[in-house]
Amino acid sequence: MPNAPQRILVVPPLDKADYCVASGCAEALEALGHNVSIFDTEPWLPMCSALQKLPVRLNYQEKLNAQGIELISSAVAAVAEAKQVDIVLGFPDSPITASTRKELQGQSVRTVCWMTTESGRFPFWRKVIEGYDVVATIEHEPFISELSVLGHTPAYLPFAAKSDCKTPVSTHTAAEDMIVVLGDASDELANALVRHIERGIVLWGDGWDKYEQFVPYYQGKLSSLTRSERKALYRDAAIIVNLHSKNIGGGDTVNMETFAIASCGGFQLVDKRTLMEGMFSYDELVIFESAEELSEQITEFVDDRDTRLEYVRNAQNLVLSKHTYEHRMRKLLDVLFASE
Repeated sequence: MPNAPQRILVVPPLDKADYCVASGCAEALEALGHNVSIFDTEPWLPMCSALQKLPVRLNYQEKLNAQGIELISSAVAAVAEAKQVDIVLGFPDSPITASTRKELQGQSVRTVCWMTTESGRFPFWRKVIEGYDVVATIEHEPFISELSVLGHTPAYLPFAAKSDCKTPVSTHTAAEDMIVVLGDASDELANALVRHIERGIVLWGDGWDKYEQFVPYYQGKLSSLTRSERKALYRDAAIIVNLHSKNIGGGDTVNMETFAIASCGGFQLVDKRTLMEGMFSYDELVIFESAEELSEQITEFVDDRDTRLEYVRNAQNLVLSKHTYEHRMRKLLDVLFASE
């Protein structure tokens, strides 16, 4: 990491649901001693919304949307110049166009993108990261090598926890019997979870309202929860079922909730992901590889508070010692300055 404090401009995604990652980065960089500014994207959202709702042909709408993003991107460049920043940090949905990145680099500003979306879910990712000096990613190989071939300096950078989200581990909670499910529904999961409804189950995600037996317990999309609501939910529930995908056992990246739940002192059952190996051990997370195994684990742990607390303490200690945004930003800056 550089010895001298850097002037850093963080440009959040236009999608407000992803804003917490950008704020976590900004807070961590400030804690590391850097001079951090955040480009406020919120005032621009009404313009973007208005352009998308115009009653015009698709080709006109695409042209106008591109012009709108270019305008915001020019504003980013202007703010970067005014603040004489050294580094601009963006994300896949940040309004920073390739022409702006080129302009910034002409002013000796280093540009960094943290790919917080898996490339398989983002078909235009090559265009989005075009021209960035460093591209960090929540994925590993073979994506890391592909980034190198494209001329970027890559960095494997998993999600993290906010240090200030730490919540004291509770020995008794207000919702001791509540089972919280976070993730999308499937027939396999519905069949496995229906037997636990009487324990006080609540569900967030997509598709649960299609199953009649779960309708009374369905709360809506996870994105509808505020930060304070999530912290309370993670702290108070007996068990949190953290689903990366309704296709259990498929995929490698570890989601943001895995770190957030651990930081907030929650006990979670989480579906296995390839990249969990080496990041967490079986003393910190209870991992399942099928819906049936998940059901068995709920039965095993729901009345065993002492064992749950042991897992919670281990997971929280690990996340706060190795997986905070401060850890991620320190690594990112190390990679950036090693690439000079």
